[in-house]
Amino acid sequence: MFTKILYPTDFSECANAAIPYIKLMKKTGARELIILHVVDIRHSTIIDTTAFGETFVYPYDISDILKKEAEKQMNNLKKQLSKVYKVTPLIIEGIPFKEIITIAEQKKVSCIIMGSHGKSNIEEMLLGSVTEKVVRKSTMPCLVVKRHQRFSS
Repeated sequence: MFTKILYPTDFSECANAAIPYIKLMKKTGARELIILHVVDIRHSTIIDTTAFGETFVYPYDISDILKKEAEKQMNNLKKQLSKVYKVTPLIIEGIPFKEIITIAEQKKVSCIIMGSHGKSNIEEMLLGSVTEKVVRKSTMPCLVVKRHQRFSS
């Protein structure tokens, strides 16, 4: 039934809580896993406004730094999950919920599995979470692992 799974992750503890459920999906016939990390373009520029007592604006694009850090974490996940699935790692730039939905459609996944409550709880309360937006806008089935969910097999 669920042959190809999309696992979007920000590498947070909450996102990692979905991993035991992803492994369990093997019993449903899942064979492939796409691990997706989206470098949020809205948070990849730092502005330095002070230098030598003067006010200047110097935008620093830190997306390359964020991608390199994501690659390290992605490699660890790939190593762990390759024992269970054929794994395709993806690191892209964009707006996370939009990219998750786009990749899910392009790759024709059977299911999206993700944790709720990533890195920014205050932002989620004010703006809505990535998970909530994906669940609301996706046409694919979504499995959401709640924060502090305890896994027992």
